[in-house]
Amino acid sequence: MTSNQFFITSLPGGDSKFSLVGEEHFHLARVARVKPGDRIWLTDGRQKRLLAEVLSLEADKTWLLPIGVTEEKLKTELILGLGLTRPSTMDAIIEKATELGVTEIIPLVTAHSFRLTADRLEARLARWQRISQAALKQSKGASLPTIRAAMSLPEILRLDYRGEQKIFLDEHSQVYFRDILKEARPASVVLLVGPEGGWSQKEREELVSANYRGYSLGGRILRTETAVVSALTLISHFWNW
Repeated sequence: MTSNQFFITSLPGGDSKFSLVGEEHFHLARVARVKPGDRIWLTDGRQKRLLAEVLSLEADKTWLLPIGVTEEKLKTELILGLGLTRPSTMDAIIEKATELGVTEIIPLVTAHSFRLTADRLEARLARWQRISQAALKQSKGASLPTIRAAMSLPEILRLDYRGEQKIFLDEHSQVYFRDILKEARPASVVLLVGPEGGWSQKEREELVSANYRGYSLGGRILRTETAVVSALTLISHFWNW
């Protein structure tokens, strides 16, 4: 059986047996109830997955034997900048973005974003990293996104990400998101999405001045989580998988 994936800080080299300890051992033994002879996947989130056979389970560790390594090669590097929304909405988006192959996530403080104190932001960042790691395990992916500290829109625009496609979702745009999918697959995409209140007029002007192109997902006003997942799904389907 090969139905579970677990996270490990770094994949072992060579073909010698090694052990899995800590929370992942507990999850394997007590929750997933993996048995000796079962095969499992392990990843360190750096684009590689290791297939291993369970040799034995002890009270504090699981002994494993490496079988083979596979590499996940995403065709398009996908960077997501997301205006801070309600905590439950952010949690859901972080999870789905990880499943859909996003390589970097930047929470954005914008004119209409959800307000959090510095302490709460730090706590949320730790939570988002846990959610992302769990989503990577569930989806059996191998590329764990980097989740950056929150920054303002001017700060991310000053970083000058050199994406071949630099785009933002804009419900007021007369150009549709589907139009970019007709173009050649880019090596990298930077996608910026506003919070539940959308972009201010000043922010739209700043985005355009920074050479970002605004696209609409259609005539309906979508919830933030719906808009983000829709855009990421289209990008992943047409350019990544």
